Amino acid sequence: MNIFNPKILDASIRDVSLCLSDNQKADLLLYALSSLVYEGRSRIVFENAIQSCLQVTSLSPENTAKARILRARARLNTGSIFGAQEDLQAALVAEPDNPEATALLHKRSVNVEKLLAPKPIIKGQFSVEIWREIASLLPRRDLKTLLFVPNSLSRIASQLLFRKLDLHFSDFSDIAEEEADSWRTPLLSANIRDQSNRHAQRTADILTRVITDASFASVVRTLRIFSFRSDKDGWSSFQIGILSNALPKLINLRNAHITAPIDGTMPILQILQTSHPRLSGLTLQIPNGSLGLSTLTLQHLTHFAYEASYVPSSAGGSDPSSSASSESETLSEFLSQNRGTLRTLCIENPASTFPATSSISIRNLTHIGYMGQLPVTSSQLIPDLLTHGRQLECLNLTVLLDCALSPYFRSLSTSLPFLRHFTLCIAGSVSRQLNDRDLLPSIADFLRNRRDLKTLSLTVGGGEFVLRSTGFDASIWGVLPSLTSLLGLTITYPKDLAPGLGAWLIPRTVVSLTLDGFAAASLREPLIFLTQLRPGIPTGLLFITLADFPLPFPAQVVEVGFPMVRLIRMGNNYFTVLNNLPGYAGGHRQYHRHDSSRRSSYSHLPSSNSSPAPSPVSTISTELDISYELEQWPKRRAVFHAREWFEWLGCEPGEAPDLQEFSLK
Repeated sequence: MNIFNPKILDASIRDVSLCLSDNQKADLLLYALSSLVYEGRSRIVFENAIQSCLQVTSLSPENTAKARILRARARLNTGSIFGAQEDLQAALVAEPDNPEATALLHKRSVNVEKLLAPKPIIKGQFSVEIWREIASLLPRRDLKTLLFVPNSLSRIASQLLFRKLDLHFSDFSDIAEEEADSWRTPLLSANIRDQSNRHAQRTADILTRVITDASFASVVRTLRIFSFRSDKDGWSSFQIGILSNALPKLINLRNAHITAPIDGTMPILQILQTSHPRLSGLTLQIPNGSLGLSTLTLQHLTHFAYEASYVPSSAGGSDPSSSASSESETLSEFLSQNRGTLRTLCIENPASTFPATSSISIRNLTHIGYMGQLPVTSSQLIPDLLTHGRQLECLNLTVLLDCALSPYFRSLSTSLPFLRHFTLCIAGSVSRQLNDRDLLPSIADFLRNRRDLKTLSLTVGGGEFVLRSTGFDASIWGVLPSLTSLLGLTITYPKDLAPGLGAWLIPRTVVSLTLDGFAAASLREPLIFLTQLRPGIPTGLLFITLADFPLPFPAQVVEVGFPMVRLIRMGNNYFTVLNNLPGYAGGHRQYHRHDSSRRSSYSHLPSSNSSPAPSPVSTISTELDISYELEQWPKRRAVFHAREWFEWLGCEPGEAPDLQEFSLK
């Protein structure tokens, strides 16, 4: 018979299995499963078959282990690691000497150890978030270096750098605008024009990027605008037109700084008032007078700084005192709008007095800076600050004084418990009526034993009369040893203090030191003075400033008096001592001075007819023959980027907060 029924095979298998015991049926089923692929619908059949075998009560240990191992292999192939491990362990329980289960379990343990072992750190494998946290701790100068790294770091560094954006609409120069265009100084004029063109092109590129790239514009948090040119040939109208298109694009702008003449400042403020009504920080520097702020309606400021310059009026009948009073009233009206939000306040106007204290909430302020007049009519300012300024961390006063303040410092000696930075600079007296010989002694007692004070500035100008009238002498230095956490010190050097003693009074923690008053002290032998001062200078000093020191050569000052510093300032000139920077490779004694983009060095002794201004001269030789290499800062670095370089050189902890900046510590 040639006809074959396919189902006869199934029936025959069923008939044969009926003659077998349960253990033999399981053995037959396991043999058949070894040929079945564990995927799709077969996966369900496979699991059901194994489970039916394991439910046989009379199943032999050998078949139990075989069923477990068969399912463990199938599960390992599909990635079910934990299920496979359970099967292998159960197989060893049923048959402890089963070599196949032991081998598979050992292989699985090795794989798990490799999986759980820490991966080797490979460069470039950090997440963007980790790189951002690392980059956020770096100085801006190092962030600029990271821009050239071919990594995601360059993009992160770019975003962090452009959180603070500078726009220069005209170049800064020590030469007057009329002289810059004069035929009398053709080389200087050409150099200034080149710099102006370069910065103008940079500003144009940035503004174009802001207008066209929304993602770039959203990064900016702080904007600084510098314009030193008056409105000539429609220049102010041109820059206002550009800013009116760019400023609304800065959707995350929080702080704005403006340095510009009066005719260029108000239009920018009006644009900011419209595009960013919730601006939280505003600083203004007006180089050609004072500004009326009565029309501004910014009401969410937490930081406000205002610096105006005194410009004598050409009108013969005008009264300076009435104009100053009117300006103070206008400023008070503006401050009263932000009375509830203001935390940092800085007012600098030598021709005006402090605004009415009723327009601000002193108890909410943490930083106060004031430069101006303090006549008898304004004597209530100090007791108000000492009484209500409980949260003050920084008090910076530079005043023309004409009233007695010592009774307030004596009676309120325990006020300002959170004070960290204190500055009192007496620039002179409004009139010859100043006579408060207990002023500086009372301030010294007020500051004594303030172990949390970080920076201190006590300077007295105006000549011998003001020094006597305020009681400044060598005894004032006696307060310094009690300030055990002091990092920055600015103080007038009295003529009755021996340098060998004075240096040892400076706290050992000071990293930034400024000494002035040498003109009043009539210092005749500056080199001998430095030699006597040197043994007591703190070894950790990094920055020294000599405001009016009679020795004009910075290399000599470093070599004789301060060989440990990284930075020296003499007058308005800064010099980096390259020898003391980390990673310095030694060289010959040199003094480098920037000349545009070229840096040249000179090496010769000072001549007797040298100009008192700093000149490219190296130091004289000493017994140790130490070589010092100095580099003079360009003007732009000193004016616009000084704080950035202080941070990079490690000098920033000794500097008091700059209330014109927004990042306060």
